[in-house]
Amino acid sequence: MNKNRKAAARRACLAMLVAVGLLGGAGVALAQEKPAAAPAAPASEIKDERALKRLQAMSDTLAGAKTLRFHYRGLLPVTGPTGQYVNLMASASVVMQRPDRLRVQARGDLFPSDLFHDGKTVTVVAANPKVYAQREAAGSLVESFTRGPQPGGDLVTPFIDLLATDPFAVLTRDLTSAIWVGQSKVGGVVTDHLAFTSKDVDWEVWIGAKDKLPRLMVVSYRVTGRQPTFTVELSDWKLNGAVPASTFTAAIPKGATRVEFKLQGPAAAK
Repeated sequence: MNKNRKAAARRACLAMLVAVGLLGGAGVALAQEKPAAAPAAPASEIKDERALKRLQAMSDTLAGAKTLRFHYRGLLPVTGPTGQYVNLMASASVVMQRPDRLRVQARGDLFPSDLFHDGKTVTVVAANPKVYAQREAAGSLVESFTRGPQPGGDLVTPFIDLLATDPFAVLTRDLTSAIWVGQSKVGGVVTDHLAFTSKDVDWEVWIGAKDKLPRLMVVSYRVTGRQPTFTVELSDWKLNGAVPASTFTAAIPKGATRVEFKLQGPAAAK
C-alpha cells in the first residue's frame, strides 16, 4: 500500500468510526404541558419516585424484548478546524438480538458505514473507499463497546446502555438526582419527560407514556476530552420481530483494505 493510500485508509477508518453509533438528526421542539415546580432542595438531593418508576418501566420493556429494531437521528458535535464544535447531522438503523447480536447502519452527513457484532467479532465496514476494521468482541454486548481496547467506545454511546441486560441498573449507576419534568409530545407520541444527574453527566429522556419506549435523549457531559453533548431522537420501534441470522454477518466488499481500529474519547487516553 503506497503512502497516499495508507493515509486515505487512516482517514476513512477515523471517519467510519465517528459515523458508527453517533448521531445526527434534528432537534425537537417540546412544549411542556405540566412543568415541574421549582425544587425546594438542591437537585442532587432529589430522587423523584415518579421518574424512577417510569425509567424502570422503560428498562423492563427493553430488557424483555428478544429482538429490537429502531431508527435514530440526532446532532453530533465534532471539533472543527478552529476548535469550535460543529454539529453534524446523521442517522442510523439499529437491529439487536439478545444476548450478543447487533447491526448498526450509519448514514446521514457522517461517513456511511455498517457495524456488525456477531457475538464473536466486531466489524466496521465502509463501502467507499473499501475499508474495514475487525476485532474480537470482549465480554457482553455492552462491554464490547465500553470497556477495554474494543471498537466502538464512545461511538455507540447514544443507545448502547439501552441494550444492556438491565438498562435501569446501568442508567442509574452513580445517580444523584431524578426528576419527572412533565409530559410532552415527541413525533406525535405523548411522552414522560425525565431528567437525571449522574457523575459527570446530566441527561434527559422522553419515554412513551403508553409503550414505555425511549423517544428522545439529551446528554450533557461535565468532563473534557469528548463531545460536550448529544441529542438523539429514536423512532420506528419494533420489538420481538423475526430477524434473519444473516443480518449480523459482516458483508466485507471484495478487495477491501483492512485497517486498525483507533480508539477515541477518554478511552484513547488511558
